[in-house]
Amino acid sequence: MPAAVCMVAVVDAAVARTAGRLPAAFYVLEIGTAAVWTGVGVLAAVIRPDRRAGWLMQVLGLVLMVDAPAGFALAGEEAWVAADLVVARSVQPLQIALFSHLLLSYPEGRLRRAAERGIVAAVYCFAAMVGVATAIDTARLVTEPGWGDAVPPAGIAGGGSSPVVNLVWLSLAVVYLALLIDKVRRATRRRRRVLAYPFGAGVLLMLLFLVTTGFAAVDGQSPTTGLLSAVLAYLAVLAMPGAFLAGLLRERLSYGSVAEFLRTLEYAPVRQLQAALRKALRDPGLEVAFARADGYVDEGGRAVSLPGGDGRAVLNIGGEPPIAVVLHDASLTDEPKLLTAASSATRLALDNARLHELVREQLSEVRASRWRIIEAGVEQRRRIERDLHDGAQQRMLAVGIALRLLRQRLGHGEPGAVALLEEAQRELQAAVEELRELARGIHPAVLTDQGLSAAVRALARRLPIPVAIDDALSRRLHPAVEAAAYFTVGEALSNVVKHSAATTARVGLSLTGDRLRVEVVDDGVGGADPALGSGLQGLADRAAAFDGSLSVTPASPTGTRLVVELRCG
Repeated sequence: MPAAVCMVAVVDAAVARTAGRLPAAFYVLEIGTAAVWTGVGVLAAVIRPDRRAGWLMQVLGLVLMVDAPAGFALAGEEAWVAADLVVARSVQPLQIALFSHLLLSYPEGRLRRAAERGIVAAVYCFAAMVGVATAIDTARLVTEPGWGDAVPPAGIAGGGSSPVVNLVWLSLAVVYLALLIDKVRRATRRRRRVLAYPFGAGVLLMLLFLVTTGFAAVDGQSPTTGLLSAVLAYLAVLAMPGAFLAGLLRERLSYGSVAEFLRTLEYAPVRQLQAALRKALRDPGLEVAFARADGYVDEGGRAVSLPGGDGRAVLNIGGEPPIAVVLHDASLTDEPKLLTAASSATRLALDNARLHELVREQLSEVRASRWRIIEAGVEQRRRIERDLHDGAQQRMLAVGIALRLLRQRLGHGEPGAVALLEEAQRELQAAVEELRELARGIHPAVLTDQGLSAAVRALARRLPIPVAIDDALSRRLHPAVEAAAYFTVGEALSNVVKHSAATTARVGLSLTGDRLRVEVVDDGVGGADPALGSGLQGLADRAAAFDGSLSVTPASPTGTRLVVELRCG
C-alpha cells in the first residue's frame, strides 16, 4: 500500500507542476496531508497487526492521494491532466465511505451489528453512485475548450452543488451519527476510554459535515460552504489520524501493564491480586473469584455469581475445572493475546501463592513437631531426674543408713569389719554425690521448682570463679525455653572455666516481647569461634530449634561475649 501511495503522489506532483495555478506550498500541503493517513496507517498496523484499522487507514490514505487533484486549481488542458482529474473526482465520495467505515468499526476494524453494516453499505453504495455521476459530468466538462475554469468545485463529498445529493448525504449522516452515539452509549467504561480520542474528534467532524452539507442543500455551493468544506477537510486529515493512533496506543499500553503486573507478582500477595489485575487490564470493575466446592467466592469470602450478558465476561484460570475466574469487561474479549497473558500471569500468581502457603504450612508443621520433640525431651529429662532422685538415690541412702546401723552394732569388737564398713560408707556417699550431680546435669530440680533465675544462680555458686547475675526476668517461661536457656548458660560457663582463663564472668537474662535474651560475658583471653568447636555449634543448634540465634563477639577490653536469643512462644 505505501508503494502505491508513493506512485500516486508522484503523479499528483506532476499534475501540480504542469497545471497548478497556486503556490507550490499549497500542493505540498495537499499531497502531504494525504500521506499522513498512509503513514499513520502503517504505524497502526505495526502497533496492532491484529486490527484492521491500520489497513483501512492506509486505503483511506491512498484514496485521499488519488483524490488530491480534485482540490487543485488547474490551468492547463493536457489530456492526461484531464484524465487524472476525472479519476480524482470519481473517487472523492469514497473517502466519506472509508472514513465512516473506519470510525464506526474502530478499534477492531470490524462492524459487529447489522445496523452498522447496513449504514456503511449504504454509504459505500451512494458514494459509488455519486462517484460515477461525478466522473461522467467531469468527463463531459473536460472535453470542452477552456475546461480549467469551467469545472466547479466538487465539494468534500462530491456531487458539486446538487441539492438531491446533499440531502441524501445529510440523511445518511444523521443516521450514521445516531449509530455512532449509540455505540458509545452501549460501550463499557473501559471501551469508552479506548474510543474517547477518535470518537470525540469523529463526532465533531460529523457535526461539521452536517453543517456544511446542510448549507449546500439549502443555498448551493456558497463561498461560506466552500470555506467550511476546506476547513473540514483539513481538520479531518490533521486531527483524525492522531486520534485513531492515540486510541490504538492506549490499547497497546495494556500489554505493558501486564508486563509490569508480572514483575510485581513476587511481591503481590493473593489479597492484592485483584487490584493488580485491575491496574494491568485497565478495568476498575474487574473481580477475581476463587473456586470452592459450592461455587465461587471473592477475596473476602463472599459468594460471587457469574455474569450473564451484562457487559461482563468470564476468564477461567487454571484449566477445567478452573481454580479461579476473572470477571472482566466484555470488551477485553477483543484482546485474546492480552487475556492469555493476563491468564498466565494470574495462574502464576495463584500457583506462587499456593506454593508459599504450602511451604508456610509445612514450616508450621515442622515447628510444631520440633516443639513437641523439645517438650518431650524436657519431660524425659524431668522423669529421669525424678527416677534418680526418688528411686536409686533413695535406695542408696537407705543402704547408707543400714551400713551405719551395722557399724554401731559391731562397735569396736571387729576392727577390720568396722574399717570396711567405714570405707563402704565413704564410697556410698561419693556415689550419692555423683548421682545427685548427674541428676542435676540431666535436669536440675531447682529449675522445675523455682525457675530459670534460681537455677542459674545455683549453677553460678558451684563454679570456681565469681559469676555476676544480671536478672531482668519478671515471670516464669515455658519449661522447654527455661531448660534450653539453662543448659545454654551451663555450657557457656563450662567453656569459660575450661578454655578462657577468665577470672570473672557475668550472666544476663532479659525478656523483650516473645524473645528471651541470654548473655554470657567473661574477661578471659577470647578467640571463641562457633565454627571451631562442637560445643558452641551445639549451642547454635539449640538456639535454632527455638527460631533463635547465637552470636559470639569479642568483649571489651578482653574476653568473649556470647549472646543467645530464643523464641518463647
